[in-house]
Amino acid sequence: MQHTISKSQYVKGIQCPKALWLSRNRKDLAPAITPETQVLFDTGNEIGQLAMLCFEGGIEVTNDYWDIEGAIATTQGYIETGHEVVFEATAMHPLDGTYCRIDVLRRAPDSDEWDLIEVKSATGVKPYHLDDMSFQYHVFVNAGYKIRKCLMMVIDNGYVRSGELEPPKLFRLQEITDEVLARQEELEVAAVKLSELVGQQAEPVVQIGTHCKKPFECEFMDHCWRDVPAYSIFNIYSAKKAVEIAREINSYDLADIPGNLLPGGVKQIDIACYLQNRTHRDRDSIAGFIEQLQYPLYYLDYETLSPAIPLFEGTNPYEQVPFQFSLHIEAHPGGDLQHFEFIHKDASDPRRVMSHALIELSGNHGSVIVYNASFEKGRNKALAKAFPEFADELLAINERMVDLLVPFKKRWLYHPAQRSSASIKAVLPAFTDISYEQLGITNGAEASMLYQQFAKGNIAKEDVEHLWHDLSKYCEMDTLAMVKLMAVLREILEA
Repeated sequence: MQHTISKSQYVKGIQCPKALWLSRNRKDLAPAITPETQVLFDTGNEIGQLAMLCFEGGIEVTNDYWDIEGAIATTQGYIETGHEVVFEATAMHPLDGTYCRIDVLRRAPDSDEWDLIEVKSATGVKPYHLDDMSFQYHVFVNAGYKIRKCLMMVIDNGYVRSGELEPPKLFRLQEITDEVLARQEELEVAAVKLSELVGQQAEPVVQIGTHCKKPFECEFMDHCWRDVPAYSIFNIYSAKKAVEIAREINSYDLADIPGNLLPGGVKQIDIACYLQNRTHRDRDSIAGFIEQLQYPLYYLDYETLSPAIPLFEGTNPYEQVPFQFSLHIEAHPGGDLQHFEFIHKDASDPRRVMSHALIELSGNHGSVIVYNASFEKGRNKALAKAFPEFADELLAINERMVDLLVPFKKRWLYHPAQRSSASIKAVLPAFTDISYEQLGITNGAEASMLYQQFAKGNIAKEDVEHLWHDLSKYCEMDTLAMVKLMAVLREILEA
């Protein structure tokens, strides 16, 4: 027996049939929508509304999401009354019951043919977009529509905001008709199989693998990966290689890997430390790292926002815009610390004011310690380009940068509690008794999301001071963490 499936359900089923079955039959396993997920939904809706402004005379189908039959009737009514652009046009396949909405249904000039246009927040067409549009073509063609072209409407990351936002310049259309047509035969078979699968009584048996995280991380990971150790072969190998080895040895446990399958490079150190429960120390390399430092040390960290729709003059879609920094200054080894910070507490462009504050506080000599230098260097280069008057000073700061990630990435110091990660959030609790868990904001993505909501006017006035407090404590922890880890490196040499 076949059951109706939507476009989103089809795309989910293509990634993993088990995920589709669970979404329809085990709703109790689905996690609650997080604030971060809600922001993504809201961003998608905002982009969709802006895209509508690019089509004159369009009319929107506004039936509730569950009212499929009503939406189909509304769509047909708009077409019969002569509308040539219909937003959220809805159709259903008369035989297999698949159904979908298309963001924009546009009549071809002087024709009875139509163009399918789907709006995406991405800056280019991704493989799963082709599955998405192929499904929509399948539904609309079989519902009786003559389709001329299939087009993706994506964000043009070359757009630079100048004055008021210009929606027609924010987007670009990319035709994918040939790719969609090439997938139809395969899609028709898959759609039938998936519509039958959702009605099965038993949970499908699907082995975990690369599909669990690509193109999206599945919301049922906790359910399907419940038997995988917290530290497993997936931490050591690429996902594809890990799957191959797991099937060969019938285990996810690192202790079960035979000698001929053990990896090379730094992963050898990771496994040895795990199996022997020991810490690895390369004192010579650590000494060389410490010897290059020039005091005073400036421990620096940025927080950025990267909105899909550029908020500030002269910025591109998804450009990383710094709005905050923390700076701990250590005059001599183990000496008293000075802490300085900057948070742009206004909804305007933060970059110029922040650049000036950074230059004033960073002096002109002494090593600038960062964790993952490519990020801070990249931001300084972008700031230098945007504000030439600060270019010399900002690029001089780059020349002084020392990357504290290096000793941990190269395994000059490694603790098994890191679980093969050199992330500061993995390294810090492995070597100190402090962590980020007690903070109001615990990661950079959350900091970025909350500040972006502030910049767009979506944070209540009574919550703003709380936001400044949480942002301050989070960014301060990033630089304090580097201070603590530098102390750990020194202790290794003194032991």
